[in-house]
Amino acid sequence: MTESAHRPEIERALRFIAANLERPITVADVARAARLSEFHFHRVFHAAVGEPIGRFITRRRLEQSALRLAYEPDRSITDVALSSGYSSASNFSKAFAAHFGCSPSQVRSPERGLPVAIGKLTSLYGKDFRPEELYTLPPERGVDERRREAAAWSARVRFETTSGLDFACLASPGGYDLSALERLWSDLIAAARQLGLCENAVDAWGVPHDSPQITAPELCRYHACVPCPKAIPLPPPLFRGRMSEGRYAVFRYAGEVSGIPEVYRSIYSCWFRESSLAPDDFTSHERYVTDAPEGGRVDLELWFKVRPRR
Repeated sequence: MTESAHRPEIERALRFIAANLERPITVADVARAARLSEFHFHRVFHAAVGEPIGRFITRRRLEQSALRLAYEPDRSITDVALSSGYSSASNFSKAFAAHFGCSPSQVRSPERGLPVAIGKLTSLYGKDFRPEELYTLPPERGVDERRREAAAWSARVRFETTSGLDFACLASPGGYDLSALERLWSDLIAAARQLGLCENAVDAWGVPHDSPQITAPELCRYHACVPCPKAIPLPPPLFRGRMSEGRYAVFRYAGEVSGIPEVYRSIYSCWFRESSLAPDDFTSHERYVTDAPEGGRVDLELWFKVRPRR
């Protein structure tokens, strides 16, 4: 069977991993969630995702922890370590330094500078990690500027509470590459119309799973989605996805696709840091107000699941 034919099983595995990063996970656990034999799962997962299952789990744990260190300043490093599946702050710090080339405390205080040693992130993917880029866009903001920007977002935010939404999804073969996204949306909309999920107007949602500041471009994952009742069968490479129930902060952005990373960084580094809320996780949902990306421009809403700060 082809990689596309196994996409539903791979997505079940990825959802299981995302939901269980705070505890030990074995390959057998993930294969069982994917409903594949462990032997077969190793090969299929590597072919679909681009890296071995063990490396993927470790990378996702460390990337999530880097974002929590940056955007949840009230949580201790020990708390972040335990919530990332590590048994101690010491073990976490060693793994973090090996991957990123800097310590967890340097993410909290990037002005300390980076060590000379090159971490695995650079050696594996040729990608430098600069903790200060998680927080700000050059030039670095002062406290007053950060508060002004947070206030501007506060004037525009609205809150939505949802019981959840089921999707039919396609995975981008080229991560966040614009040409790949435009082809992806064209394929999904055609399939959705054939299946009767939409007629003319399309309720289009995108799910970016990674932060380009810390994930190599070839490993970034993006899903294009449309609402889909559970009763409708989905032929591969379509697969099921779900937006979880809860309360969301919603912000609108209209402009160049290339400006989206700046918007995310501004919301995380300014609005969240000045609010009484924290991101429940770091996987947002993008709802297209007009249409999917076209001509390098978008008009969309960014949905962040939120919870009270600890």
